[in-house]
Amino acid sequence: MIQVLLAIGVILMLYNSYVGFGLKGKAPGGIIGERLSQLNIFIALFTLGYLAVGVLTWSYPPDTVLVILSLILLFGAIFVFLVLRLVQAVLAVLEG
Repeated sequence: MIQVLLAIGVILMLYNSYVGFGLKGKAPGGIIGERLSQLNIFIALFTLGYLAVGVLTWSYPPDTVLVILSLILLFGAIFVFLVLRLVQAVLAVLEG
């Protein structure tokens, strides 16, 4: 179960990274472009952290703490997905 949750989270974070870096091209300058650059840095760091947790805990037996950790990471990946959807909507409104 832990491996499945971590795998789903990694896939979602890789997708979030792809979308985040794609959004950067839509707003190259200004305050939104600057904030998107910062957001992409944090997305990349979160993805690397996610991969590190997956590698370090892959062979561990199921434990309550690991299940809670994998759920927290999964919900974090979902939160990043929702933030990126919000940024897409804001950029669409600004483009008119």
